[in-house]
Amino acid sequence: MAKRQLRSDTKSEPHHSLPEPSAKKRKTQRDVVRYLCFACDTERAPSAFPDYNPSSECDHLINTCKTCLKAWVAAQVEGGLFTMGGEDGKTFGVKCPQCPAIMRSVNVQIAATKLVHQRFDVAERKHIAENTPGWRWCLAPGCKAGQVHEKKAPTPKSKAAKKPNVKAELKEVESTADICTCNKCGAKACVPCDRPWHEGETCTEYQRRIRDRIEEEDKSVSAIKKLTKKCPHCQMNIQKNGGCPHMFCTSCTKTFCWNCEHERCQCVPNHPPQ
Repeated sequence: MAKRQLRSDTKSEPHHSLPEPSAKKRKTQRDVVRYLCFACDTERAPSAFPDYNPSSECDHLINTCKTCLKAWVAAQVEGGLFTMGGEDGKTFGVKCPQCPAIMRSVNVQIAATKLVHQRFDVAERKHIAENTPGWRWCLAPGCKAGQVHEKKAPTPKSKAAKKPNVKAELKEVESTADICTCNKCGAKACVPCDRPWHEGETCTEYQRRIRDRIEEEDKSVSAIKKLTKKCPHCQMNIQKNGGCPHMFCTSCTKTFCWNCEHERCQCVPNHPPQ
């Protein structure tokens, strides 16, 4: 009778191990699931979509790919198609491509290129300055802080006769001047001159010293007024470079006639609506 062999004594069948899939193939296997982008109507891998919605106000699924979202934001900023929204209706930004939610500066920074975000930042700063009474931006290079400025009441002069003192006179000039001091960097600016604070000079003395430069700036402003007209809706300067008088404002997206400056042209009787 033959003995039963132990498992360790049994000859096993040759084992053939399968080769490891390549990195490219492993990646393809992971990306089998694909999602439809509502903007370009193309099925894309999960990695083609952003990790977050365009705005914190959005409550829908992420259905716009990174490429389409970047193109959407760039088109809105380049075309000046800004809007207001948020809980208080005063938030400046661009509309989400999927819903009425507002994409703020931080959302635009994530979704768009650096250049597009810089242009958005310029438009936002201009909007704040034009729509906030008493608002002033810091004039110091590299400082982007801003604040509401309220003119302080001038300090009453002492009636007692004193000997001439240069330091005291300079201090008196500064105390009576309308100066805005930045809360962030401490830089001072002269509000009437809209220039950095001219230490030791009154506004009249400072303006007399830079009169030539001011005259050149006035000429530039005069030239702008001759070559442009303000949009009757948002007061943005617009230059006409040819074509018919039917104008389209990229700032407020409204139209008007270049000649009569009305929304509906009044130049020709019974003119059809634009």
